[in-house]
Amino acid sequence: MDSTEPSSSQLVKAGMQRLCKDFNPVAEALGFTRTRSGSRSWHRPHGALVEIVHLHRSGSSYGAPINNSVSIRAEFIIKAPDSPSSKAWLDSDKLKNSNGYHYHLRFNALTWSTYDRCLQDLERVVKDHAVPWFDGHRA
Repeated sequence: MDSTEPSSSQLVKAGMQRLCKDFNPVAEALGFTRTRSGSRSWHRPHGALVEIVHLHRSGSSYGAPINNSVSIRAEFIIKAPDSPSSKAWLDSDKLKNSNGYHYHLRFNALTWSTYDRCLQDLERVVKDHAVPWFDGHRA
């Protein structure tokens, strides 16, 4: 590999950063605020609890990516702001779209193949599952 070519770690990191940046307007439109610049978590306070959307990157070995693929698991959490443990938790791994298929939450950080689909499905899983799930725990 040429020393000027980015490593898989650099590519995957840049891919995650872009995904989070592009997802931010979607999250903000739903009332979530990114916890800090560069974070992969968005919080939405509700009463004494906070609702959280967190993007977890899968597909690494000892912290380094196995290849240029970025695979996401969206985690939805309800907890007290100062508590280390969650009151309720749900993740996107087992969720399916209206056609009965798993959401496509992965893309290639080198070629950007399926990036738009990943971003669209991330928005869908949040709107179709997370928001109603959060609302159902408010009662």
